[in-house]
Amino acid sequence: MGQRLAANRSSRARRKGVAAWLVMVVVVLFTAAACAAIPISGPVGKSDPLAPRNNSVNINFQQFAPVEGASPESIISGFIDSGTGINDDYQVARLYLTAGLAQSWAADKRTLVYKNTFSVAPGKEKDSYEVTFDVVSTVDATGVLTPAAANAKETIEMKLVQVGGQWRISETPDGVLLADANFQTLFSPVSLYFYDPTFTYGVPDVRWLTARSSRASTAIVKAMLGGPAPYLKGAVVSAFPSGISLERDSVPVNNGVAKVGLVAQPLLETSVRQRQQMRAQLLVTMQKALNTVTDVQFLADDREVDMGGSSDSVPPMIIDNPVPSTQVALSKNELVNFDGTQISAIANVGPIADLAPSAPAVSYSGKQYAFLSSGGNRIYSVAAGRSPATAISGVALTPPSFAPNGWLWSAEGDGSGTVMAINATNGVKDVTPVVLTVPWLVGRHVTTLRISRDGTRALVISDAGGETQVSVTGIVKAGEAPKELTAPITLPQAGTPTLGVWVGDTSVAVMEPSATLPVAIDVLDLTRDPVSLSELMGIEWLSAGSGVRNVHAQSATELFTLIGNNWEVSTKGLRQASFAG
Repeated sequence: MGQRLAANRSSRARRKGVAAWLVMVVVVLFTAAACAAIPISGPVGKSDPLAPRNNSVNINFQQFAPVEGASPESIISGFIDSGTGINDDYQVARLYLTAGLAQSWAADKRTLVYKNTFSVAPGKEKDSYEVTFDVVSTVDATGVLTPAAANAKETIEMKLVQVGGQWRISETPDGVLLADANFQTLFSPVSLYFYDPTFTYGVPDVRWLTARSSRASTAIVKAMLGGPAPYLKGAVVSAFPSGISLERDSVPVNNGVAKVGLVAQPLLETSVRQRQQMRAQLLVTMQKALNTVTDVQFLADDREVDMGGSSDSVPPMIIDNPVPSTQVALSKNELVNFDGTQISAIANVGPIADLAPSAPAVSYSGKQYAFLSSGGNRIYSVAAGRSPATAISGVALTPPSFAPNGWLWSAEGDGSGTVMAINATNGVKDVTPVVLTVPWLVGRHVTTLRISRDGTRALVISDAGGETQVSVTGIVKAGEAPKELTAPITLPQAGTPTLGVWVGDTSVAVMEPSATLPVAIDVLDLTRDPVSLSELMGIEWLSAGSGVRNVHAQSATELFTLIGNNWEVSTKGLRQASFAG
């Protein structure tokens, strides 16, 4: 039986903000007895959802070279510990490898984030060892983070040989292993912004990039030139020509201006308008990620390219598209508006009480309305001066959701994988819905489908065999009509939520309704850990305007607003209030 070595790691650290990624302020020297992990931690629990992220400074980790006579287990443990050496291209970690492997090992290819500990045990072959750990997440070479399934474990194999009487690793997969606490210190989320197909909205593509402050601008540009993450391909567009690359591996920032030298020919083949769009796309990305950038300058053969004049400028991207402050709701089974203080009838919209409505929705224009029938098999569309008409028919339909372009969406909850959308801009009479069969939803019971405020993504909550999944998928279109939903990314969540809404361009709020039990609304974000809002008894519905402070919880008779960390009754007598979308 092989000896098993456990390596203890520090507890989970709080997320570090983007500013922490960009500025090296403090260098901490560890004593010889110190381990590579930083012993910083914080309580987990209810918190102010709008509190700023912990912007502690980056820490320089100290790595230790292999000692003479070290055992194979110690060599493996030391190698893994040295995975914190991002600032010098993992020079100490390479000392644990044979000379040939030290040259070929690609540390940046993958980052496996593990929880607390790993173990090392002899493998099946001579001088081979298996490293086993609980996986938190995986980050690929482009910075795309994939959360692991609950209780996921992974084992990787390493082989060792003796070199000059000392054990060295001769085979190991590309990439590094990092304890979760160290990962939070060494990586930070950065939103790369791509355009929606109309070149109107900016769509965030969150990447986790390493904290090499001197290389931040270069890493951002290279990631953007590589195009969107897989789940956004086809759903968003980039102003940058496909395949274009940096002329050299550096993007200096001088006096606030990022000087981006691109390969000359593809850059010079672009139009002035396209260059303006390229600039707008990159500038908003860099300004949100770097507080040092005020402008972007493109260079070809070290010469600034023509960007045209003021008449050639393009509108800025709309980021985190705000929603109108008025909600649509039901009062005595009729549609009403609620502006936060007053409840008012909707002019020229006829009675709908006979249809036993639920789950009302309103378009971004405020001119189109929709609601679900009591049996959940029809979605009706209605507008001022227009009688209710069936827009979508199906089985166990999800609450209706409007896209910014006026299309109305729903999904069937029967496991068929059917998603439907219809152009409701001018009414639905004589308009046929587009019907999609989404392969990854077949066999899953969909309870929520909500279109993002940029119109390029959908929040989907589904379950299969008691396992709930909160997903974000890209919407591929042919013109205005949806064509397919991409393979999604999943957001880690606790419990079994069934309802969800968008809160911002990277965040959603989800919950499991209950008329009789305490209910917590969880805010899930692509850039940080989930946050649970204070529990409330008997919450059956939720809505969200722009930001977490505009999340509303709703019981059968009361609508609650978040004030600080507490809920307060905003109004009574409304049912299922909903913001646009």
